[in-house]
Amino acid sequence: MRFSIIICFILMSLTAWANEKGLGISIGNPTGLNGKYWLNSSRAVDAGLAWSMGRSQDFSLHSDYLLHKERAFYFNDIHPLDFYYGLGGRMEFADEIELGVRVPLGIAHRFEAEAADVFAEVAPIIDLIGRNGLELHLIFGGRYYFN
Repeated sequence: MRFSIIICFILMSLTAWANEKGLGISIGNPTGLNGKYWLNSSRAVDAGLAWSMGRSQDFSLHSDYLLHKERAFYFNDIHPLDFYYGLGGRMEFADEIELGVRVPLGIAHRFEAEAADVFAEVAPIIDLIGRNGLELHLIFGGRYYFN
């Protein structure tokens, strides 16, 4: 049962990467590579391959389905910031494999002329398999979008 859950999660993450339009880095907890595929102007799927910087330095995968509210806020009254939230999953390869549910909340600024964005995200995680408990991810990053 556990093996089939792991395979399903990996396939879900790889599907997001295979169709990816944007690729970048994230710094924080976890730190690594991330990507985003826009389904339409308000929905996206993201994925990350990263190393946890929390209680231990373990490799993790995550993927989320995101809903965006364009121009929800403005920085200095001229720079639009999108607000986004979503639901996803996280797998961490610690002493034993941990599976959890992620609830990301974030803001992003798109640079239309450069086909890039920067973002800040907080994501509470409820671990359901492996170590049960609550964890918090705080990530800053950027991506470049390919046509």
